[in-house]
Amino acid sequence: MTDNVKLRNWVGIGCVSLCLFACNSRRLLITENRLLEIENARLSEDLANCNTSPESDDFTTDVSLDVIETYLKRAQLPASQRKGPNTLVVPIEATNTEFQLMLQLFSQEKVLYIVANDYIQIDDVSSSQAMVLLLTDIATLNYELLLGKLQLNPSTGAVSLSAEINIDDGLGYQIFIAVIHHLIGTADARYPELMHTTHADTF
Repeated sequence: MTDNVKLRNWVGIGCVSLCLFACNSRRLLITENRLLEIENARLSEDLANCNTSPESDDFTTDVSLDVIETYLKRAQLPASQRKGPNTLVVPIEATNTEFQLMLQLFSQEKVLYIVANDYIQIDDVSSSQAMVLLLTDIATLNYELLLGKLQLNPSTGAVSLSAEINIDDGLGYQIFIAVIHHLIGTADARYPELMHTTHADTF
């Protein structure tokens, strides 16, 4: 066999191999596309089921005072009272103090405001020195607290501890109750040291 014949044979084999490779690559591409179409269809179906599935007792996108009352009852907190169209008040008897927990729903702003109301009264402060120390303690605690902030209302002289829950995407029971318990626990735990500060000059 001459070199030219050998060369033609190798070229022929190469062309056949390329054709086979191209055909196999095309089949592989078609198969991959088909698998992707099937996977996309499955994911689209799962997404549709998620969007149409009923809400559970643990989460709702339709946040209302009725839902909040249900969550409070479920957590076995004291019975709440409605104060106006968007406000609930819950009496809290903690270890160190008692206060009213107020929950205000701002539907348009998508915010649930929770506050330990009238937590401490400025009238309890015994002197200007104690007032400075109290305000310093409030600022220090606000820096330390990850959830909840102390606020002074100058018009009423009341110090409150508050937190906000953003309800843009809805409200879950576990998050709601975790915030409630954390706020109550913080208010109760911080009360003795704050009250100590209000009478700092008597110690």
